[in-house]
Formats: sequence, structure tokens, C-alpha cells
Amino acid sequence: MPIRPVTPTTIGQDRLAELRDQGADSELLEMRLALIEREGLRKDIAKMRGKHRVYPEVLPTQASGRWSTKHPNIPGFAREFWVKHSGIIHPDTGEWWLEWDFKGIEARMFTAYSGDEEDVELFRLGTPDIHDFTCVKYLMAWQPDLQIGDVIQYPADWIGSKDERRTRAKNFRYGVLQYGQNEKAILGMPGIEKLGLHRNTLLQRARQFLDARPKGVAFKRRTFEECERDKVARTFMGRRRLLFGPPEQRAKEGLNHKIQGAVADLMDWCLIQITQTWPQSSVILNKHDGALVAFPNTLAENLVVPQVKALVEKSWEVGQGVTMVFPASWHVIHGV
Repeated sequence: MPIRPVTPTTIGQDRLAELRDQGADSELLEMRLALIEREGLRKDIAKMRGKHRVYPEVLPTQASGRWSTKHPNIPGFAREFWVKHSGIIHPDTGEWWLEWDFKGIEARMFTAYSGDEEDVELFRLGTPDIHDFTCVKYLMAWQPDLQIGDVIQYPADWIGSKDERRTRAKNFRYGVLQYGQNEKAILGMPGIEKLGLHRNTLLQRARQFLDARPKGVAFKRRTFEECERDKVARTFMGRRRLLFGPPEQRAKEGLNHKIQGAVADLMDWCLIQITQTWPQSSVILNKHDGALVAFPNTLAENLVVPQVKALVEKSWEVGQGVTMVFPASWHVIHGV
């Protein structure tokens, strides 16, 4: 029999997106992700050809409690296919849509579980930006003695939210504090070498960052131990997930569930409250950390929006006696 030629293994979209989110800086990676997204969108659009209306299949099938939306994959649609650009997805005549997106909710959720005072205060105040603060005080250490309320002294070449050093600081916070085993996690962060910092310097700064967050480290260690031992994880709202596989896998999946599952629980609670308060409303899209809800024009926008915002952004006691608010960005969409 002829020997089949060896072909390269295709890396899936999830893994490519994970590499990008971890800080991998590659034009080829970005182009590959764009190609995958566009090809998936092309297939969805082809299936919709000739149809006046489609009804996506929505199922809460993921272990974390997240919803899956398919046929078509509405969450994956590029923004240009929404209201203002093409009118493919738009409110029906006689209704308007309210959209919100939680801001950095997974980082806030971790802080709410753990309760480290500096992070709680940074999130409470909303200024300075937590990733700016992390970059300036810990990762780059331009102001190692920086305190909340001090004026941040940025370098002359700082370009704001798009600055690469801020992006690395964001990845540093998630990779080292939230999901890493210890300070050595910083060494595996894609692109960290671009900062020009020596290996020992990176380890030292990661260690200082963790030392300043003893409650976060303790929460993560306790969660790992419980998940490895009990083979089950629960969100602060009680959603249970059974854990399988080797201990390290159970620990990682258990912590992910406490964070991501709690976000899913919070979104479910919000949507239930909205539909009970306004039975005339309908859920258009649940995208895990944001949602889109339709209201009839008979419900005044200036009255409904503040009430929905109060529901979505209410405070919660997640753990450690910490009360946390999960703010969102808001957008009202009118029909075309």
C-alpha cells in the first residue's frame, strides 16, 4: 500500500486565540485567525441565503454553563454585519435593542473571590486603570512604591491603552496571578522577551506581585487543593461541575469553573430578572460576558435602560466578605 504523505497538524481557532490572548505577537497568527473567522462567517451567510428570518439554535450545553449559539453562529458575526453597516441583523419594526458588555468581568470575579485589598480598591475606584497600575508598579517597576491615589508617571513614549507594555501587564496579571502555578508562569508568556528584561528580573517582579496579593494566592491554592481532592467545583451561586482527569487538570478546570461558571450564572440571573420584569422583552443574544435584549417601542427607552442597568450592575458578595460591582458598557440599537 502507498504511504500517505505526512501533513502538518492544523491548529484550531481556540488554540490560536489562546496564544493571541496570552500575548503572542505574530502577523501570520492574526491572518490565520481572520481567515478562520471569515470562512466560518461565509458558511453561515451561505446557509441564510434566501431566508427572510432565521432562528438560531441556543443551548446551555457547555460545562461552565455558557450558552452555545449555532445555525448561525451569531456571536461570531463580524460587527460590519450588524445594524449600522449592512442591516443583516437588526431589530424588528416596532422594537429597539439594548446591548451591554461586562468590563473585565473575569478579573473582577477572581478579585471578588479572593479579596486582595489593593485590587478591590482599584476596581472600586475605576481609576487608575488596573492594568496601567500593574504595569507601572510591578511589571516595568517605573514606580515600585506607587500607591492608589498617587499620580502615575508614564514614560515619554507611552501611547495609552494600546501600549504593548500595558498589554503584557494585562497578560502578566492573568497568567501569573489568576492561572499560573507560581512566579515562573511569567517565563512562558509569549512575547515577554520583547520587554528586554532579564529572566531573573522577571521572576523577581512576578514574585513581588504575588507577595502583594496573599489572599489571591491563598484562594487559588485552596481552590486547587479542593478540586484535586473532591473532584468537584462550585460557583458562588452554587453551579456544580464534576471534575475528571489527573489532579493538575482537575485543579485548572475547577478554578476556571469558579470564574467562568460564575460569569455564566450572573448572566443567567440578569436575563431571568429582565424577562420577569418585562415579559414583553425577548433575548436576542447571550454572549457570555454580554447580551442583547429586545424591547417593544411601547416600553420607553429612558425608563427601561436605567432599570436594566441597575439590575445588571448590582453589587454581589462573592467571597471573603467582598462586595463587588460588575460594570458594563451600554449601547441602544434602533431599527434600520
